[in-house]
Amino acid sequence: MNWKRYLRIRHFMSCAKFAWLDISVCAEPIHIQPKTLLIVRLEAIGDYIFVRNFLESIRLSDTYKDFKITLCGNELWRDLAETYDSPFVDEFIWVNKKKFGSDTTYRKSILSAIHAKGFEYAIQPNYSREFLWGDSVIRASSAKYKIGTKGDNANDLGFFKWISDSWFTTLVRRNSEPIFEFTKNKIFFEELLQISISLVKPTFNLVPSKPKEYIIIFPGAGELIKQWSPQNFAKFILEFRKHYSLPIYICGAKGDSNLAEEILANCQGIKDIINHCGQTNLPQLVRFIQESNLLLTNDSSAFHIGAALDVPTVCLFSGRHYGRFAPYPKGSCLNLLTLYPKSFELFLREEKNVIEKTKYHSPSLINEIEPSEVLNACNQLLNESITAR
Repeated sequence: MNWKRYLRIRHFMSCAKFAWLDISVCAEPIHIQPKTLLIVRLEAIGDYIFVRNFLESIRLSDTYKDFKITLCGNELWRDLAETYDSPFVDEFIWVNKKKFGSDTTYRKSILSAIHAKGFEYAIQPNYSREFLWGDSVIRASSAKYKIGTKGDNANDLGFFKWISDSWFTTLVRRNSEPIFEFTKNKIFFEELLQISISLVKPTFNLVPSKPKEYIIIFPGAGELIKQWSPQNFAKFILEFRKHYSLPIYICGAKGDSNLAEEILANCQGIKDIINHCGQTNLPQLVRFIQESNLLLTNDSSAFHIGAALDVPTVCLFSGRHYGRFAPYPKGSCLNLLTLYPKSFELFLREEKNVIEKTKYHSPSLINEIEPSEVLNACNQLLNESITAR
């Protein structure tokens, strides 16, 4: 049995088990509290960045301006939400997603707490919903009105999506689906709130800050196939140093420190390269990126933070999920370059239905991107005030 088949069977068993066990939570009697709203978003950091700007729209809307708003979110981005989005949320419920999908006691405690609050409305804006996580929270809320998007089953088995569709009282359908994820979210909230939203990309409402003369490299990513190799990053740095004296900070989570050390090991004798992994929380990382001259990153949350801040950003992609998370719509970001392997650019020119064909994988590998191509992109974006050697 190959590993993909094994994981699908394991996921099927987990969904079936918890769907049954969750019944006991849903069966508990509750009293619906008027003017209460639950928003569910359990996905990763980048996914939250794509939805957080709409919290203000909800808070200011005629429909929900007098509601008590609760956000149920992934604890990975807790400090980000509590720092920047507390004005629009009355209460947060934080979930360890890994434990929620494996620990029966922990899962029941979270679902019971949500169920007991008696929400009148519950909303899940995720386009590719997940049965085991967000959909199960919506079910357990037992809200009078449960609103989601019809979406697709990219993140789950069609059978389980068919089941969880019945847990919603309203599923928003669209005749003409936009591709870009932020635009999907925008249209969902426009339809939900019956308003027009002018945003075209994520933003952070921060006081402008002048660059402090350094660049950031973000070598981590959620999956190995999304990571440009440490060897390639090192080759880029060696070439970059021939032209620029800017300090280089290698950033990421604490677990990315091994990638940083491998890059450093391949850059012997090069000064002013700092392993900064694990040294910042998310709000601090946002500020650190804002004050940089340039961000070079894989397909990760850092990419969307850079785009939201309008910081000169170069992002490397294999081509998977083309159009959904990148590239950003034309004209929405002036300081953003996305690089793909040359073989993928050829694929774009010659193939039809690229969006569907890259939904789960790419025909190209990210390490086909050459360090020289990355250097050229960085040269294009770097501010003229940078002191070059």
